[in-house]
Amino acid sequence: MPTEDPLPPRTLGDPTADQIPAEAPAEIHPDLAEKIRAIPDLPGVYLMRDGRRRVLYVGKSASLRSRVRSYFQSGGDLSARIRWMVSRVADVETIVVDSEMEALLLENNLIKRHRPYFNVKYRDDKRYPMLEVTTGEEYPRLRLVRRPHSPRHRYFGPFPDAGALRRTRKILQRIFRIRTCNLDMSRKIPRPCLDYYIHQCTAPCARLIPPEEYRRAVDGALEFLEGQTTRLLERLRLEMEEEARNLNFERCARVRDMLADLQRLLEHQKVVLESPEDEDYVALTSGRGLACAVVLQVREGKLLGQRDFLLDSQLQAGVPHEVAAFLQQHYAEGSPPPRRILVTRMPEEAELLSRWLGQRRGGRVEIRQPQRGEKRRLLAMALKNARQRLHQELAVPSRVDLRAEGLEELRRALGLSHSPWRLECVDISNFHGKQAVGSLVVFEHGLPRRSHYRRFRIRGAQTPDDFRMMGEVLRRRFAAALEPDSSETERRFPALPDLLVVDGGKGQLAVAVGVLEELGLAGRVPVVGLAKQHEEIFLPGLPDPVVLPEDSKARLLITHLRDEAHRFAITYHRELRGKTVRRSALDEVPGIGPARKKALLRHFGSVDRLMGAPSEELARVEGIGRALAESLHRHLHGSPQDFGEP
Repeated sequence: MPTEDPLPPRTLGDPTADQIPAEAPAEIHPDLAEKIRAIPDLPGVYLMRDGRRRVLYVGKSASLRSRVRSYFQSGGDLSARIRWMVSRVADVETIVVDSEMEALLLENNLIKRHRPYFNVKYRDDKRYPMLEVTTGEEYPRLRLVRRPHSPRHRYFGPFPDAGALRRTRKILQRIFRIRTCNLDMSRKIPRPCLDYYIHQCTAPCARLIPPEEYRRAVDGALEFLEGQTTRLLERLRLEMEEEARNLNFERCARVRDMLADLQRLLEHQKVVLESPEDEDYVALTSGRGLACAVVLQVREGKLLGQRDFLLDSQLQAGVPHEVAAFLQQHYAEGSPPPRRILVTRMPEEAELLSRWLGQRRGGRVEIRQPQRGEKRRLLAMALKNARQRLHQELAVPSRVDLRAEGLEELRRALGLSHSPWRLECVDISNFHGKQAVGSLVVFEHGLPRRSHYRRFRIRGAQTPDDFRMMGEVLRRRFAAALEPDSSETERRFPALPDLLVVDGGKGQLAVAVGVLEELGLAGRVPVVGLAKQHEEIFLPGLPDPVVLPEDSKARLLITHLRDEAHRFAITYHRELRGKTVRRSALDEVPGIGPARKKALLRHFGSVDRLMGAPSEELARVEGIGRALAESLHRHLHGSPQDFGEP
């Protein structure tokens, strides 16, 4: 079986092609060198950070001292990409643990938290959806989720194709009639919803099915998702015969229909192995900073389906490393692994991975690389599909090259020292100064990093002063850079930007420059202003703006950043306006809660009629005495503004 892939070498658009140094750095900072010498010879996890405290890489080792020192030794056998990463390292943090297994678990958690650029990870930082069966509830339901919520529930996935996941849920609804709603099941509702009448649910909300019968349907769905179809079919046949003997013909007909639907569905599954095996076949290929993994799921000898995943592999440290990283991510959440995983290349630290997977499964998990027979041919088919998918992805330049080209164009146009890794854009939205908000959006490597988006509600006077509002948002954002290092600060604002873009012209740019100077960040954060009218870019100290060509990738990138900031700001502004419009004058009156407000509106029919009523009429409403009626009358007629500004 081939282990290397005939992919052409990457030339145009490589985000690191012009930045990879020919050799490892000749010397490192004395403080960092001293820190590296003090690293203990113990198992643990290490985090490499750049000068802006961003986590570049997270790794583990049985010997932290040996592993970390190997990156910085002159003449070491390091690839060009690893040398490029090391050239950016300004600090190394280590966390000592008791065993390699603890190091593996901690490494997984830190990679999920920091999403380091140089670690192998799902393409574009995706969290693929999973199917959740809420088995911890009395009446479980089916949900589509991005991350596990409770260890009491069961999870299946991840699914790289969200459409396929929704189709799977529909099949389960049709066959097993399990609920998908968010109703409070502690209370019985008087009438079921439409799903019951179109035979997509058995209405446990209305208690139209006994809990034990509903649980049997859920157990059947779990067996189906686990691929245990032979056992499921046999159980349903026995149950149908039992119900027929007991003359429960309605229940018997329901089980019969379920059995028929399952048999029709399973007719299309392909038998690939004569023996009833439960195995996953994992084939991975990589090139040009991108990897593709294909997983074939075989249960009871039948091929259930194929899933393919794209991963960023910036270091290109080799297929064994990439296979290990993929297995860690793929089986960390969602479905537990099967008893055997077959791979095209054995992963790094296969024995440690096997023990970790065994803990996830609750039983032994074997990782093997077959050399002959049907299993090898099945893996060869998976590898062929992986290569084909990778070629298709790399053949589309907009997905691989255009972002890097746009960042490089932006660097040249703005005179930056290096291509901007992290871009931030700030925008303001308000209506005559009311419900004023600010937005901060973040792009990393040309892609939105939505988990780092932040929104600000403007404090102080509600006057239409965009400059003051811009200054307030920038101060609140960059004041965090001056706070002592803390996990809270890092969570809110993980790093300083390589380029700050403010929405506006020279005025907004002058405000941004003033704030950065005030906070002592003027030389550390490059800043520009982007005017909407002609997409002009204003730079500090230059009288004339920079105008990028209309068809340039840099212009598309920076306008996308600005438009995203505007969308994020206007969405928050409209949300606040909607809340203000829905607010009633009664919400501001002391002593008037939801029950009394409801009684007043029911008595008068509208707020307008209530406003015109004398205090004597107000006192006649149930629950409103004379003292409260007089207080309400004074409040309503003593305030010049009864409703929020729309």
